[in-house]
Amino acid sequence: MTETYQGKCHCGAVQFTVELDSLDSFYCNCSYCKRRSATLIRVDEDKFTLTSGESNLGVYGSRDFSKHHFCKTCGINCFTKLTRETGNATVVNTGCIDEIEFDSLSPSLFDGANKL
Repeated sequence: MTETYQGKCHCGAVQFTVELDSLDSFYCNCSYCKRRSATLIRVDEDKFTLTSGESNLGVYGSRDFSKHHFCKTCGINCFTKLTRETGNATVVNTGCIDEIEFDSLSPSLFDGANKL
């Protein structure tokens, strides 16, 4: 069953909604993700909507297929936009969604360090 969640950065300047079919989460061991220590959920691009704060977003990308979006005020990485041959997607930082309890997640490993 699909549920809609509200997400935001720490200061609230960047806000979004995301439709999740499940709470299948993961963490990635690439050099960037390892340093931010985020638990993530991937969704199709059309299930993510930025609702406020576009002008407050900074973008960092170390690869041509991924752009990490963060709040310029509080620095929280909220989501990553992926552009791949298999389709576009958004990877959401679950820490930005208050309704998701960390204890309820069992993240798997995405071996980004060896797949990129």
